[in-house]
Parts: sequence; C-alpha cells; structure tokens
Amino acid sequence: MLAARLYGAKDLRIEEMPEPEAGPGEVKIRVAYAGICGTDVHEYFETPRATHEPNPLTGATLPQTLGHEFAGTVVARGEGVDRVAPGDRVCVRPIRTCGVCPRCTSGLSHLCTALAAIGVTSPGGGLAQYVLAPAGSVHLLPDSLSLEQGALVEPMAVALNAVERARVRAGGSALVTGAGAVGMGALFALRAHGVHDVVVVEPSPSRRAAARRHGARVLDPGADDVVEQVMRHTRGRGVDAAIECAGRPEALDAAIRSVAARSPVVMVALYSGPVAIDASVVRLAELALLGSEAYPDGVFERVIEHMAAGHYPMDAWLDHIPLADTRAGLYDVRDGRRLKVLVDIPVAGGG
Repeated sequence: MLAARLYGAKDLRIEEMPEPEAGPGEVKIRVAYAGICGTDVHEYFETPRATHEPNPLTGATLPQTLGHEFAGTVVARGEGVDRVAPGDRVCVRPIRTCGVCPRCTSGLSHLCTALAAIGVTSPGGGLAQYVLAPAGSVHLLPDSLSLEQGALVEPMAVALNAVERARVRAGGSALVTGAGAVGMGALFALRAHGVHDVVVVEPSPSRRAAARRHGARVLDPGADDVVEQVMRHTRGRGVDAAIECAGRPEALDAAIRSVAARSPVVMVALYSGPVAIDASVVRLAELALLGSEAYPDGVFERVIEHMAAGHYPMDAWLDHIPLADTRAGLYDVRDGRRLKVLVDIPVAGGG
C-alpha cells in the first residue's frame, strides 16, 4: 500500500509499504480522507516525536506514517471484535493511553503521562491506504454524515473540548484568535452552544473571509487594534471568554487583554517554546488561564451529534489534495495559504 512516511524533520516520503493485517482487538480501515493539521506541521518542520528508539507505550519508531485525523470504511476485524463490521463507515479517536498512570486512573486519560497517538507516536497513520486501530477507538458514522465529515471529527473534538472548557453561556460572547481548522471548529462549537457573538482574529484574508461567511465578526491583527476593537464592541466590558488557537505570543496577549474580569482564556494552540505573559493583567482582572489538550471521553460522540444536527458546515474552508501532494500541503497549512487540507487517499490498486 501507499503511505506518507516521516523519516525525520522535512523528510517525508510517499512510498510503498506492507499492507497491515488486523490482530486481536483491532480493526482494519480503508482510509478515504485524512486531514493535515498543526500537529503534522510541527512534526514535519521541527522535531518528530517519534524517534529511532521504540516508543515506551506503543513501540513505534521512525519512519512514522503520519495522519491522526481520518475516516474510512472497515474492511476487516480481528479476533474478539464485534462492535463494528466490514462495510461500516468510521472515524477514529487516535490517542493511545497507558491506563495505569494517576491521570488515567482518575478519569483524565486524555492527559496520560505516556500519551501516544496513531499517526504521531503509534504504528500506522491515516495518510495511508489502510490503517489499523483498536476497536475501542473506532466511532461509527451515522448515515447522514459523509466520510469527508468523518475526517474532521478529530480536529473538531479538539476545538469542542476548548469551548467546553470555556463554559460560555448561550447568548454570551467570545473571542477566537486564529482561524485555522481548530479556530473554525471553535467558531462552529460556540455557535452550536448558542454563542453567536464571536470575534475572530486572523491575519490571512482567505481565512478571515471563511470566518465571516460563517457568522463571525473578523479582525485583522496587522491592521486592527484587537483589544481596542473588542472593548469598543463590548462597551468596555470585554468578551466572556477567549479561545487562543493561533499559537503566537501576541495572540495570547490580545486574548488576555480582551476578556471581561473573572473570565477564562483557553489555550488550545501549539506553541514552539515558552511564551511570556503580563501576569499583572491576569491578577488584576482575576482571569483564569486554562489549557486544553486533546479531548476527554465523550467529546467525539458530541461532535458527531453536532455534525448530524448541521452545526459544522463544510463550505468555504476545506481544500482537497492528492496523497502525492502531502508535502506541499504541509507548507500550505504552515504558511496560511490553505485553511483546512483533506488528503484524498487513493483506493489500493487505483494508483
């Protein structure tokens, strides 16, 4: 089968590899679509988390097949699997956990200290014609959802967890910094929760246009004074919450200065290194700085429910590329030329 294999920083190869076979408790999936996201960009341009030493939890080593956002059709199941069957259309919750650390045993398995993920630090990945997944990680897609939508469940789950951490009440207001895939997901999740007064800050004109099309007020951080505009819009109060999806120090600073007193700033973006904040602003307004990582149990199911209810429109923010163009897609996502890239995985034997 064909797969996008990461050998090291900036060393991605589309190559043939053996087709996997499902073992006990596993499901074999023929992948239809796989997304490229910020995590993939970090893996490719910086230092891959997979190394030449076996991952302590999964045994994965470089080269690592990329792709942790994907959907496809079950083609086989291993011994002991009865919750899905060949022909079922599914998406996959890709994270792998140890089950024994204090976080796992206290109900926070998505924060596992040994956390791994399919397509990052676990064998296999969605940027391939076939992938194996533990049966317990597989989620059936209702008939009303397409496989294209299924490939978006994972990044939308990241965004939904951030929005649920913010706890903005229906009728409230929010700021979203960054209109990449997670930023758009945050916009959709806020609106699904009855929060329609959403300001999105984004430097890319095409991304601003997508956010505006889907109901957000938009600001250009290169031309607008974000804090001044937010305060003017809220009559000096500030928004009820901020979701920081840009991963830039200036975006985090603007978020902190734009929220109302005793309000949360949820940090879901990936940062390349330490970020300084003005602690006095946080203290004097009694703000809450909250991290948001991956997604607890139940979030995937809620995303699928919201999608089925029509809260995640597909128009004006998705681009499709072939598997052969994966490397170019990583550059496009990094440089903001595309908002969300879905890789169309060819049918095995079809080129």
